[in-house]
Amino acid sequence: MKPDEPSRTALMIARQRAAHQVLDHGSILYDPFAMKILREDEKDVLQFANKHPLASIGRLFTAARSRIAEEALSGAVERGVRQIVILGAGLETFAFRNPHGAFEIRIYEVDHPATQAGKRQRLAEAQIALPPWLIFVPVDFERDDLGKKLVAAGFQQNSPSFFTWLGVVPYLTQDAIGRTLDYMSSIQNSEVVFDYMEPPEAFSEELRQLETERTAQLKKLDERSDSRFEPAGIATILRSHGFCTIEDINFQEITSRFGRAVQGLTPGQAGVHVVHAKH
Repeated sequence: MKPDEPSRTALMIARQRAAHQVLDHGSILYDPFAMKILREDEKDVLQFANKHPLASIGRLFTAARSRIAEEALSGAVERGVRQIVILGAGLETFAFRNPHGAFEIRIYEVDHPATQAGKRQRLAEAQIALPPWLIFVPVDFERDDLGKKLVAAGFQQNSPSFFTWLGVVPYLTQDAIGRTLDYMSSIQNSEVVFDYMEPPEAFSEELRQLETERTAQLKKLDERSDSRFEPAGIATILRSHGFCTIEDINFQEITSRFGRAVQGLTPGQAGVHVVHAKH
C-alpha cells in the first residue's frame, strides 16, 4: 500500500461485510455498523457484490472468518482473557459491537497509520462514538516493533491475550509473519485466530484465474500478496513458535457450516483457511 493512503484491501473487506448484511441479512455475522462505517449507499454495495459471480465466495469467507474469530474470542474471555489485540484491524467493527463490556476488556486495534487515520475519519463522519475500551495503535508491520508500540499504548505483556489477525498474513513477508508470531508466543497463554492462503493450485480453475487477476491488481495498488502456505507448513511454523493446540479450518468446512447462509453462493474450491492456535 502507498504509505500515505488507507489500505484499499481494507475497504474491499468492509464492502464484503456490508454486502453480507444487505444480501444475506447478516446471517453469519450480524454487524449493524458495517454500512455506517462504510459511508456508501446500499446500491453501491450491491453493485460491488454483484460485479463478479465469484464475489459470493469472498463474502462467505469474510463473514465466516470473523464469526470463527469472535466465537474463539468469547471462549477466551470466559477463560479470563481481558486483552484483545486486533492486528490489521482495517474497518473492523468488533469494538463497537463488543458483547463483553461487563468484563472490562481492553481492545487494541493495530494497523498502518494511514489506514487507521482513514478509519477515524469515517467514524467521525458517521458520528460513531469511540468506546472507552478501544485503544488505537498505529503500526507498520514491516518496519515497527509491535511489542514496543503495544506497551506504549498500555498493553500488559505479562497478561494473557487474544489476537485476531484476519486478512493480513497473505500480504506480509515471511520475516514479518515470523516476527509477529515471535511476539505473540512471548506472551504466556496467548491465542491467535488468523487466515492464510495456499498456493494457487489449491483453488478451482475460475477462482485461480480470479486470484491471479486480483494479485496483479494489488501490485498496481502497491498492496502485494506475498505469502502462501501449505497446511502442514503452517502447523510446523506454529509449533516452532510454541503453539501446541492448532485448529485449521479449511474452505470446505466453512462452506459446509455457513454456505447456506450466503445468497446465490457460487460453487468453487478456495485454498483459504482459518486457524485458531493456542500457546
